[in-house]
Amino acid sequence: MAKISIFFELRLIFPIFLCLFICFCYLCRVKILIRLFLLPWLLVACVVDEHDEEVDPDTSSIVRVGDHLPDFSIEVIDGVSRTLFNNKSLKGTSVIVFFHTGCTDCQRELPELNAYYLRHCQEPGFQMVAIAREESEESIATYWRQYNLSIPYSPQTDRRIYNLFAAQLIPRVYICSAQGIVLWMGVENFDLPD
Repeated sequence: MAKISIFFELRLIFPIFLCLFICFCYLCRVKILIRLFLLPWLLVACVVDEHDEEVDPDTSSIVRVGDHLPDFSIEVIDGVSRTLFNNKSLKGTSVIVFFHTGCTDCQRELPELNAYYLRHCQEPGFQMVAIAREESEESIATYWRQYNLSIPYSPQTDRRIYNLFAAQLIPRVYICSAQGIVLWMGVENFDLPD
């Protein structure tokens, strides 16, 4: 990868520099040095992460438009009831969303996805499920209550289901036919078709 940014290079040496700097400041008992020099480094480390290097959604996708859904089965929580959802139980247009509530792109897209769900949930055969990527039921339930989300969700504490669809990048949305064929796919930043 020839295109390594200066921030990424700085980030590689940051842990070594940080340890040396903290030891120096501790030995010298100079707290102001920590405040003056450590804070800017921490800000750079928070702003620049590996995700800033563009990942092509096509190379990270296992399931693409035109593909059949892989075989999977999950338990879905819809308010207080629990139902089974799988690739064999599709009744009409189905929307599958992969998310994590700690993901800023997901936080931005979930309200839009919820609005989409509310517009279409009364249509015959329409199904929508938000499948977590490595997140507990308690965490999701808290987030759903806090932001008044209605999309049925499936907590998954691992990546077993997600890895059937992709290697990385969320939010990820698949719109599928009743036959389980992917008609549309969106990754990270997208506008849902209506």
